[in-house]
Amino acid sequence: MRHLSALLLLLVSAQAAVAEESPQPPVAKIHADQLALLQQHCVDCHGADNAEAGFRVDTLPLALSDVATAARWQKVLNALNSGEMPPEGEPELEKAAKADFLDHLANVLVDARDILADQGGVITMRRLNRREYKNTLRELLGVDVVVADLPSDRSSRTFDTDGSSLYMSSTQFEQYMALAREAINEAREWEQARGVEKSLRFETEEVTEKVRAHIAYQIDAKQRATEWTTLVDEAVADPENAEIVARIKAGPLGSHRHIFYRNWKQFPGVPAPEEFGFRTNENNADKAIAALNPFHQPYHEYYLQQPAVEQGAYFAAANEHPSVLDTQTINLLVPFSWPVGDYVVRFRAAKTDDATPDRCYIEFGLNPRSQQAMSSHEINGTMENPQIVEFPLKLTRANNERAVRSMYLREKGTRDDWNQATGVAREGRAQNNGIGRTFSLWVDWFEIERVPEGDKPRAPGIIALETIPLTAPDKKPTDDELRDTFKAFASEAFRGAEPTDAYIEQLVQIYRSYRSTGSSHQEAYTESLAVILSSPMFLYLSEPLDENESRSLTDRELAIRLSYFLWGAPPDKTLLELAEQGVLSKPDVLSAQTTRLLNDPRSRDFVDALTYQWLGLERLDFFQVNLDHHPRFDNSTRLAAKNEIYETVNHLVVNNSKLSDLLNSDYVVINGVLANYYGIEGVDGDHYRKVTVPPDSPRGGLLGMASVHLMGSNGDHTSPVERGAWVLRKLLNDPPPPAPANVPQLARLSDQLLTTEQRLTAHQEDPQCASCHRKIDPIGFGLENFDAVGAWRTEDSYQLHDDNGKAIKDKKIVWTIDPAVKLHNGPAVNNYFELREAIATHDDDFARGWTEALIQYALGRRVGFTDERLITDIMNEARGQDYAVRSFIHALVNSQEFQSK
Repeated sequence: MRHLSALLLLLVSAQAAVAEESPQPPVAKIHADQLALLQQHCVDCHGADNAEAGFRVDTLPLALSDVATAARWQKVLNALNSGEMPPEGEPELEKAAKADFLDHLANVLVDARDILADQGGVITMRRLNRREYKNTLRELLGVDVVVADLPSDRSSRTFDTDGSSLYMSSTQFEQYMALAREAINEAREWEQARGVEKSLRFETEEVTEKVRAHIAYQIDAKQRATEWTTLVDEAVADPENAEIVARIKAGPLGSHRHIFYRNWKQFPGVPAPEEFGFRTNENNADKAIAALNPFHQPYHEYYLQQPAVEQGAYFAAANEHPSVLDTQTINLLVPFSWPVGDYVVRFRAAKTDDATPDRCYIEFGLNPRSQQAMSSHEINGTMENPQIVEFPLKLTRANNERAVRSMYLREKGTRDDWNQATGVAREGRAQNNGIGRTFSLWVDWFEIERVPEGDKPRAPGIIALETIPLTAPDKKPTDDELRDTFKAFASEAFRGAEPTDAYIEQLVQIYRSYRSTGSSHQEAYTESLAVILSSPMFLYLSEPLDENESRSLTDRELAIRLSYFLWGAPPDKTLLELAEQGVLSKPDVLSAQTTRLLNDPRSRDFVDALTYQWLGLERLDFFQVNLDHHPRFDNSTRLAAKNEIYETVNHLVVNNSKLSDLLNSDYVVINGVLANYYGIEGVDGDHYRKVTVPPDSPRGGLLGMASVHLMGSNGDHTSPVERGAWVLRKLLNDPPPPAPANVPQLARLSDQLLTTEQRLTAHQEDPQCASCHRKIDPIGFGLENFDAVGAWRTEDSYQLHDDNGKAIKDKKIVWTIDPAVKLHNGPAVNNYFELREAIATHDDDFARGWTEALIQYALGRRVGFTDERLITDIMNEARGQDYAVRSFIHALVNSQEFQSK
C-alpha cells in the first residue's frame, strides 16, 4: 500500500494546461435595467443608510466576476423566490416584471457558475472508469468481469470520463485487487475449457405428460377430498354434535362456508385429512378443501386438446403455482459441470392461428423469476413450417448459481409482474368462455450448445503468459521465467509501457513470499498478476508533464487517448505499432485510424456511453410503468424502446448521417417489437433497421421515440414540465436554471378536477414559477399527444382518488388534447408536427450541444469559455459537411486540444 500511495501521489502531481495562452475570460453581467428595478423596490431598506441584515443592493456590481459577488446575487434570487422579499406590507413587484427579473437573474447565475468553474483547458489525470476498466480487462484477458461493485464514476453535469470524479481510495484498491483476482481466475477457466464441446436439447412435449399427470392427480384428489368432507358433513349433521356446531358458529369465522372442515378435530370420530393423502405445512384441511374445486382443471384439459401437444409445448397463461405445474414457461437448466464459454441457444417455434400481432413474441432470459427478459424474438413460423431462432449466450463464473443457469422461454408480456400475469389470465378466461387464454405460440424444442473456440486468437495478456500458463497448477518457475513473464504481461497491461527492473523484482519477491508461507503456485501467481492489474500504470491514463507546461502528446499517448475515446478500451496492435513508428500523429494517418476505429464493432461502447450520458437516459430506469393503464408497454417493449435511441445514434455514426436527423427525419431505426407498438407494417424480425415512415407519421427523430416520452412521465401520467425541460436542455441547448428549493409543488392541486394545462397554468400564477415555466410548459403541451409511454393519443383524463387509492365515482374528467401553443419568444404552432419543425430549425444549437458533449467526453473535463475557439472550429468543419456525425469526431481528433496535454 505504501508503494502504491507513493506512485499515486507522484502521478496526481502531473497536470498541465492545454493552451499556452489563456484568453481573457468573459464575465456574466446583470442588465442595468434589471438592477434598476431591484433598487427601485429595495433600496429603502437595503441602501447605504439602512442596510437591513447588512445587505446592500445599491452596491451590487453588474458584473459577477468573482464567487463573492455571485453569492450576493444568489441571496437576492433566493429571497425573491421564497417570497421573503419584498416583506409583508411593502408593495409587490408587478408579476410579469418579477418573472422577467427572476428569469434573467437565474440564467446569469448559471452562466457565472460555468465561467467561474472553467478549468482553462486543464485535463486532470484520471483513472479508468468502471466501463473502461471492464473493457480493458476484456481486451487484455478475453474475459468479462462484473464491475458493478465499484463506486459510481459520474457526478452532476459531468461524464464518466471526467477526471475530477475519478479519484482513488484505499477501499477501491482492495476492490481492484479482488476484481483482478476474479479476472485472472476467469481467464484460467476459459483457458482450461478451450476445445470443450457441449450440447443439450429439451424436447418440450415432456410438458404434456406433466399436464396429464396433474389432471389425474386433480381427479383423484377431488375424489379423496369428497370422501373426507362427506364424513365431516355427517358429523356436523349428527344431533349429538349440536353443541360443537353451535360453538364453532359462534366463533370469529363462524359463517365461513368451510369453517367445519377447518375445525374437524373438534368432532369425535372424524378421521384426519392426512389419512386421505392431504399433507401441508399448515392446516391439512385446506389442501383437501382446495381439491374439491380444481379451478384450473378445465384449462389443463383444454391444453391437452391442442393439436400438437405430442410434438411440443404451448405457452399457457398463469394458472398453478410453478412449483406444482409450470405451463407458462419452458425451462432448461445448464448443467453445473459445464464450463464457462460462448454458447449458442436455439429453439424451434411457431405461431398458431390464435396469434395476434401482439402475441407472436417469445422472451428469453435467465432465472424464470426475473421480471426483465434478456431478449424478445418475433415468431413468424407457422405450425406447418416452424422457424428456428438462434442467438449467442456467454456464461462466466458469475453464472455459478442455479438461478442464473436456468434458461427460460415465455410469451412476451405475460409475466413482468404478478399483477400482469393474473390480469392476462383473467382476461383470457373472459375471452374464451371462462376456460382460459388461447394458445398463440408453440415450441418444438429448446437447446444450448457450447461453441468451440476453433481458430479464435488468444487475448494478448494470455499470450504473454505462455511461458508460465495460467492452467499449469503445479508449475515451479525459475526467477528468470517469472521475470520474463511478469515483464511481458505488465507491458501488455500497461498499454505498451515498459515496467522498470525494480518493479519486476518486486513482483518476483511477492510471488516468492506467498510460496514461502504455504500458498500454492496458482495462488501466488494469481496474487502477483493481480498486483499488476491494480497498479497505477494499469488503472491510470498517464500523460505526465514536464515543468507543468503544455506539450503535445507522444504518439503512444495519442494512441491511448484515441482508443479510449472511440472504444473505451486500450489501443490494439495496429495503433501501437503506428505509434512506435512515430507516424500516428500525421494528419492522414490519424484520420485513417479514426475512421478504422469508428468502423470497428468496439466503437459501439463510445456510441452507447456517450448517448446515455449526453441525453440523460438514466431517467429511463427511475420508475415502473403502470401496466394496468399501459398493458402494451411491457418490459420487452420498454427495452426495445430504450434500445431505439442507441440504435438510431449508432446508425448515424455507422453511416455518417446528418446529426439533424435526430431532430426530424423521415425514417426510424426499429425492430419488429417496436414496429408493432408503433403500428408500422412490413417490419419483421429482431434486428434493428432503417424504416421509412410516411409524412404524416409522428415518428422520426428523438421526439418520435417512445422512450423519450417515457422519460417525460412518471410511468403512468405525462409531465409536460419534464418534457419541456428535456427539450430545452438536450435539443435546444438552452437549459433552464435549477428550480428554486421552495417552489410550490403541483401536488397541492391534486385534489382538484383540472386538466393538465389548467393545473400548470395555476402553477404559473407565482412569478417565481412563471419565470421558468413560460419557456418550458408550451413545449411540453405541444407533446401531449404522446401518452406516458409514447403512444399517440387525442384524449387525456384525470381521475380523483380517495385516501386508499380508490377511484372516486363521478370524479373524472376527459378532455380533447389541444397541442396548439405559443412558444416563449418564438412562433405559434398548431400541432405536434409544427412544433417538431420549429425545434428542427435550431440545428445549430443542437450541434453545439453535441459538440460540447463530445469535447467533455473525449477530454475528460468540463467545457469552458476557453473552448470557444475549439467549439467554433469543430462546428464550422461539420457545417461544411452538412453536420455529418463523423465530421465532428474527425475535427475534434485533429484539434490541438485533443493532441495536447
